[in-house]
Parts: sequence; C-alpha cells; structure tokens
Amino acid sequence: MSKHHTAALLALLAAVLAGAAAAAEDKWPSPRDAIGQLWSARMPLGARWTPQQCGNYAALPANVQAVVRNTGSGLVVPQVQKDRAVLTNGLRQMAASLLQYHPATVAAGQFYPQEVDGPFPINAAYWAEYARSPHGNALNHLPAVNTAGLDLNQCPDLAGLGRQAAMNALNDEANISNSLRWHCYANRFSMVGGEAVPLTGYVEFTQPEYPADNQYAYAAADGRVVYDYVNNRVYYTPAHYKQWKRNDFAPDQTPLYGCTPAGSCCDPFFEIVR
Repeated sequence: MSKHHTAALLALLAAVLAGAAAAAEDKWPSPRDAIGQLWSARMPLGARWTPQQCGNYAALPANVQAVVRNTGSGLVVPQVQKDRAVLTNGLRQMAASLLQYHPATVAAGQFYPQEVDGPFPINAAYWAEYARSPHGNALNHLPAVNTAGLDLNQCPDLAGLGRQAAMNALNDEANISNSLRWHCYANRFSMVGGEAVPLTGYVEFTQPEYPADNQYAYAAADGRVVYDYVNNRVYYTPAHYKQWKRNDFAPDQTPLYGCTPAGSCCDPFFEIVR
C-alpha cells in the first residue's frame, strides 16, 4: 500500500472516530451545560429577563412573575415546559408522569403515578428504585408548602418496611389521599445520615437516565427531581441543590449549598410544567 493510501486511510479512520466521539457526547455534557440549556428554555418563551434578575421577584415584569415561583430565599424558580427539546428523556418521562398525578385521590390502588411514554417502564419497581427521602427545603429555595391537613396518625404502620414494601402498603391503604400517602412515605424515610429531615411537603427522586442513551452522565449523582405532593408541582436541580453563578451558569461550590459572594447566584431549581 502506498504512503498516500495509508495516510488517506488513517485520516478517514480519525474522522470516523472523531464523528463517533461527537455522536456519543451527552445531551447535557455537564451540570453547567444543563443549567444553561434549561435557562435557555425558561418561560415566557422569548422573554429577555436575565440571570441578574433572578433574586428580585417584585422587580420582574408581570409576564415573568406569572411563570416563576417566588421563594422564601428571595430567589425565583424559572419554569420550563415538559415538552421542550432541551429536557433529557428520563427527566421528561418522570416529570410527565408526576404532572398527571392526582394528589387528592383516596381510592386504594391509585398511589403509583401513571405509565407514560419514555425510555423506562414506569411501574411500582420504578418508583421504589428512584424515590429517596423527603426534601427539607432548609434554605427556602422552593416555595413553602402547607401540610397542615396531612395527619400522620392516619398512616398505616410502615415501621421496618423497605421502600417497595412501604409503597405497596400505601397503595393498598384506602380512605387516605395520595398526598397523605406520600407524607407517610416521607415520614418513614425521613432519617438520613442519622438526622431527621423535616417533612415539608416535598419528596425527592434520583433523575433516571440510561447511560447508553447519552443524556446526562451526572444524572445519578447530581440530578434530583423534587415533587410537591400537596400542590402537584415538579422541580428539578441538575447540580445536586447547588446554586449557580449568574455570570456563567457554573454551580457554586460554597459548602452547604451557599453562594460566594452573596448575591451572585440564582436558585438551584427549575420547575417543570405542562
């Protein structure tokens, strides 16, 4: 084989390998990229509000106030519609299922959210695998939820049960609402690292993604869906609850999910809506 043919084949092989590597890149290569993509899809579509405005709800235009959530931290949570192309496959599927949920339902057998199209079979095992603990909302990065009507004295006895067994017991329990069922679940799994997480009306899930689907390699470690089981709202953080910098979307590395310097970050969460 001539040197020219060899060089041509090597160049072709390099091009093929480069193309394969590019094709295999995740939809969200990093938490910073995920934040930037979600911000680009914020509502209202085409709005010109910037990250510099994420800490002053009162100063936002009325059309922006209508599509963000104000929080006790002073930061606002932008909304992104579930069908926007920037969302990853597993996140979209989980959010779509939860958004169809009926928290007020009291009939037995209706605890598990519904099956929807997507990469995963959504069944009892799915929810037991990805459900985690209650979310304590310690820094008020999410709106406060009124849980006054949820009476833990009405919960079935879940002591000693694992996640799947506890969920099955709640699914079988009649005459309590799905909101209370999730509150019972949150109470059962409220001990994390030897400390009790407050029951705030939120429960968290790990973001489900198939690695071979090339969506978000950080999903298991950093992607968290936080569900408001009273008001049926779905929130998402791609950087494991870290605030992100207003100037470049980078997750802030201050310990305990703070922000340095103060006032330079936006809220960790995006709300996924219909």
